[in-house]
Amino acid sequence: MGRSIKNLFSVLIFILVVCPSVFAEDVDLERIVVTSSRAREDRSSATRNVDVVTENDIQETQAKDLAQVLSDLTSVNINNNGGLGASKTIKMRGSTSSQVLVLVDGRPINSPRDGSVDLSAIPLDNIEKIEIMHGPGSDLYGAGAMGGTLNIITKNPPKEKQETELYSSFGTFRTYNEYFSHGGRSSGFGYIFSSGYQRSGGFRTNTEFDAKDMNAKLEYDFSPDNILTLNSGFYKSRAGTPGSIVDPDMDDKQGDIKNYQDISWGFKPDDTLAVSMKAYQNYEKLEFSENTAGSIFDVADSRAVHATTVRGYDLQLSRQFFENYQGIFGFNHVGNFNDSTSSAKHKYTVRAGYLENRLDLFDALKLNFGARLDDYSNFGTEINPSFSFLYPVGDNLKLRGAISRSFRAPTFNDLYWPDEGWAKGNPNLKPEKGITKEIGFQAQVNEYICSGLTYYRNDFDDLINWAEESGVWQPMNVSSARIDGIEFENNIKITDNWSFDASYTYLRAKDANTRKYLIYQPKGKADLSLRYRDSNDFICGIRGQFTDKRFHDTENTIAVKRFFVLGFDMSKKFKSGITCFTSIDNLLARKYQSIKDYPMPGFSLTSGFKLEF
Repeated sequence: MGRSIKNLFSVLIFILVVCPSVFAEDVDLERIVVTSSRAREDRSSATRNVDVVTENDIQETQAKDLAQVLSDLTSVNINNNGGLGASKTIKMRGSTSSQVLVLVDGRPINSPRDGSVDLSAIPLDNIEKIEIMHGPGSDLYGAGAMGGTLNIITKNPPKEKQETELYSSFGTFRTYNEYFSHGGRSSGFGYIFSSGYQRSGGFRTNTEFDAKDMNAKLEYDFSPDNILTLNSGFYKSRAGTPGSIVDPDMDDKQGDIKNYQDISWGFKPDDTLAVSMKAYQNYEKLEFSENTAGSIFDVADSRAVHATTVRGYDLQLSRQFFENYQGIFGFNHVGNFNDSTSSAKHKYTVRAGYLENRLDLFDALKLNFGARLDDYSNFGTEINPSFSFLYPVGDNLKLRGAISRSFRAPTFNDLYWPDEGWAKGNPNLKPEKGITKEIGFQAQVNEYICSGLTYYRNDFDDLINWAEESGVWQPMNVSSARIDGIEFENNIKITDNWSFDASYTYLRAKDANTRKYLIYQPKGKADLSLRYRDSNDFICGIRGQFTDKRFHDTENTIAVKRFFVLGFDMSKKFKSGITCFTSIDNLLARKYQSIKDYPMPGFSLTSGFKLEF
């Protein structure tokens, strides 16, 4: 363990020893979560480290897209190719973007084509809250959940009266963002509809973007414990893709069409038993074209068209057998289908079963242990066990720990990219595998300060690496990685109106063979925010982020410079139901890059309003 890690441990231990106090229960953390164990539990009682971002949190920061919402969380690193509509993917704890699983209401949305999720294609207007579980979750969710799991929970129909929201904003670079939402309930039937529109002229040539989305959720309550839900949505976008500043291509366009449908049923016949079922389909069509005019979806000379379809169903049973023991059993089946001008038509299926055990001992110690078996039609079976615990040490300290095994299955591109002379896939690939160990604690130092610290170590093997041999690029299971890091968080209540949040992530992510740093993994990242709230619904705050340098190449000869950016946001809600807001991104107009040769926007100002009635 390096000197920086030891120093962080020493500082927090000093705080705990010098500042003992009565432990105030985590009032702001008492939020129900489901991601860490697939069953409802208080966040403060979860054995895994879970962050929760609510709809109010999103509104307070006036975020423009999901990447901005997540970027200030510890151990989260966003690969950002530019402004609104540019590709943005999430990495956690030194993982790649295809090693972070993204769910929407428990429905996985990672593309089987390349394994990742473009955060810019997930609208904010339909989000109720987001649960972010740090570390692996393959014991519950299967492939891809190596670095973390992100579960986006969409808005439900209102419980009683009708509710309507109108939102409109205008900003720098001729950027518009509009959405409408309406929901209501009559007896046991509830509904909510939302529709959004985004448009930007772009801050570089050929970075124009426009997108439309529509979502609908219908719900019927046979009783409070017997609910049937139908959920459906559509998304369409068109964006310019100018390439890097050293190799620009000013006439390339990219279009994206997505739609989904899912039906779910939750039934709780008594206080000890809960049953849930879900069936779903995801469809995505990604089209990339050169030398296009007009709508990208109307041209016939596209260079590449990729269509993927995922169909799956889940069945889960949760039973409280004894006062201190709960068992969670589940089965799911998923079919993945690919139709691509590059990697042709292919399919594979996955059948899986899992078991999670939740045990409470001595009215304090909480244990979670379980395993999942995934059976792939194309490369066999994977078993991933896990164990985690939560133990209150005295009245002011909670100790957490976990050890888990995880994996990532090869994607369609990894397996089936055709032999084009310069690149080809490898149908003999094995899954990437990892073992993660972590230990951490959370302390309520006094009524004003809450601090948390987590140390983790990831050991990844059989990493899939595209490498050149004899002039042909091909993926191979050749690499291993040793990654360790620290998540350090502080929430400080300065006065009744002022609060200060500070977090720091230390990361050491290296190739185990070459001892070189993995690409685009910053050694350090710090996030700060100072916020004011009063009883008259006036909120303002300033936020800052420091990201250390990253390496662009595996030999660590090309570095992307470190950067620090500031943002400001302010809003006021009036009794009429109107909220007016203003936000500024890149307040100091810094020139910086997240990805080499892909500049980020400069000073950006956005203002608008939201009407609720």
